[in-house]
Amino acid sequence: MTTTARLVFTTTLIGTLLGTAAITPATAESPRRGGVFRVPVADAASLDPHQSAAFMTHVYASLVYSQLVRFPSGPETRGAGDHRILPDLAERWEFVTPTTVVFTLRKGVRFHRKPPVNGREVTAEDVKYSLERFRAKSPLRARLEAVQSIDVLDRHTVRIVLREPFAPLLNHLANAAHCAIIPREVDERFKDLTHPDAVIGSGPFVLRAYDRGVRAVFDRNADFHLAGLPHLDGVVLEVVPDAASRLALLRAGKLELGHWWGYLSPEDGRSLRQPGMVVTPHMITDLAHIYMRTDQPPFNDVRVRRAVSLAIDRKAWRDTIHYGEGCLDSGPVPCGMSPWKLDASKLEAAGRKYVEGHDPAEARRLLAEAGFPRGLSAPVFHWPGFPPPWRSYFDLVADNLSRMGLNVELRAEELGKYMSTTALGKFEKMAMGPFGAGETEVDAFLYESFFSGSPRNRSRVADAELDRLLVAQRREMDPARRVEIVHEIQRYLADKSYYVYLPMWPRYIAHPTYVKGFRHIDGYSVGARLMHVWLER
Repeated sequence: MTTTARLVFTTTLIGTLLGTAAITPATAESPRRGGVFRVPVADAASLDPHQSAAFMTHVYASLVYSQLVRFPSGPETRGAGDHRILPDLAERWEFVTPTTVVFTLRKGVRFHRKPPVNGREVTAEDVKYSLERFRAKSPLRARLEAVQSIDVLDRHTVRIVLREPFAPLLNHLANAAHCAIIPREVDERFKDLTHPDAVIGSGPFVLRAYDRGVRAVFDRNADFHLAGLPHLDGVVLEVVPDAASRLALLRAGKLELGHWWGYLSPEDGRSLRQPGMVVTPHMITDLAHIYMRTDQPPFNDVRVRRAVSLAIDRKAWRDTIHYGEGCLDSGPVPCGMSPWKLDASKLEAAGRKYVEGHDPAEARRLLAEAGFPRGLSAPVFHWPGFPPPWRSYFDLVADNLSRMGLNVELRAEELGKYMSTTALGKFEKMAMGPFGAGETEVDAFLYESFFSGSPRNRSRVADAELDRLLVAQRREMDPARRVEIVHEIQRYLADKSYYVYLPMWPRYIAHPTYVKGFRHIDGYSVGARLMHVWLER
């Protein structure tokens, strides 16, 4: 097999291999045009799809923008973790070498019919401009750090040249939080893409009205390039920041989802199992963890970190809070990320106990061996606004750790400080919280969380052998071999306890029975979730 043929084959195989097996049968009913879908959201600090990494920005933006490539949607999906790469603005692509990929754009795709572009065709120049803008402005621009150049070959052809093979490339190009394609004229006229008149893409919906802090109203894009889609006439994002209010509005028939991605806790989801409502649990790409300053005492001592892990009674948490549902070890690869996730049963016993075991006596012994026979104290920084069960998790961590001699002081922070400092490893001793909802590429959970010097390396891990493996998995273009390396990384990490992972619960997704064609898929995009939806009423 030639190099080119092998790489084209690889592109196809990635999708086949990484699609999950839980296939939801497509409805036999014929979709109907019409209706408005109402979604609760929080306020978005920015509408600029490149300049903001905040997930709420991309909840709004995903309705408007297209990418070069996309993930499956609606009846195309094989399950919540199905992140095969499908054509979007690019009708095809080819790796002509391991470091050169050429994209051929669809002809006749048009931006929304709003000034200053007024429905003009999307071209290769727009693609280059948008990707370069992302590389210059985005807090996540490191995700395209492997890109050496972006070249326009003609009006409908773009070439991306990499410095080295980079397996996550297509996933990043498909993720709604990254590489939205925008027209240059919008940037030049408005200078600020948060201005509602500047929100112009080629995606399934067109922003018609925006009252910040209240609602955003979107109309169907009649020129959308995927034939016959979307089925809805429009989408309304209603700002409803309170979870209890969202649930009440869903029950009252004033919303079609109870959360911007549909996520509900097991308790709330179970309460909606009633006539007129469809309720489905999903394990998503999210993890819960304690992270520690492994570059400072006492957490630079593996015995102390192992003691923290053994102190957590994961099974009791799952049984009492989550009705026995979900998984015990939510990381380093999330439970919903099959086949990347290496099940704990496949780990050697010596490492497995630090992944899902509970042994307070051994934890106390390790703490004493590390020089703390009388225990020690440490703060745990966190943001108290995370939805249930996080308030219970904070209290349980304090309780479980105190039982083995680590007295915890829970230190609450406001969200801005938590996200700009603590979540980036700028804290003292310990912190805890979720990570990963909306992420679609395993590299975000491995390289970005563990590589020496990575801005998202929250535990300040510095491990040369681990760095070697992390680089190897992102350079490996053969999907089967890459999975093997990712599994090797998880075996290597098992007894290191650089992070301590907590149980992860399923998200229950509920919607009225008149909502048809809704298929959940992990990721930031609301647009992808709603593209095939139609209303039977």
